[in-house]
Amino acid sequence: MTSVRLTNALREQIAKNALAKSGVITAIESLDLKRQEVARDARIAAFGGKEKADKVDKQYEKLEKLEAELRSAGASLHISGNPQSSINIAISGRRLGWCSYGRTSEGKEIFLVTPNRDLCLFGAEHEITKRFDSIIDEEQKLNSRKKEIEATVWAALKSVTTLSRLVEVWPESKELIPENVDSAKAALPALKVEDLNRLIGLPTESVEG
Repeated sequence: MTSVRLTNALREQIAKNALAKSGVITAIESLDLKRQEVARDARIAAFGGKEKADKVDKQYEKLEKLEAELRSAGASLHISGNPQSSINIAISGRRLGWCSYGRTSEGKEIFLVTPNRDLCLFGAEHEITKRFDSIIDEEQKLNSRKKEIEATVWAALKSVTTLSRLVEVWPESKELIPENVDSAKAALPALKVEDLNRLIGLPTESVEG
């Protein structure tokens, strides 16, 4: 069997596949969606509730329509301003900065009429603060797990120079090798790296079982 050299590019792809296999990337993406949802809810809270926020949106629609009518009549003006794609939030005295409203199902950025930053101050006991704190805590855990996986996987990848040797010392890594690389698929296992497998979730059969 001709051995394939373990290049840095190939190592990076295997490390990327390991992160995807572990589920940590999906979890981070899911958390991003939650953060965006809270940002949209924070906007509503800053306006004083859903009813008031809806009223603001309707008034803005009227303003846009009025501006369009004036422009079509030949007026040169710009009065409606620009909705924003994020909101500047502070929770419990901590400024989070600009928090994105997210994207639509078509992948387009969501733009909304956004309250003044002075209205976006939420105390320690506010629901918005608690929700953001929960997300921040979870983000820290996920980022810590991501770094642990990356460090452990890269340590294994840097310890060998060929794919065949990688599969010898870490048999379950065959699941992480890109589909277009098959020379290491038939390598015989020699050593089981249980801690690393458990961290990532390999092999798939044992996880599903």
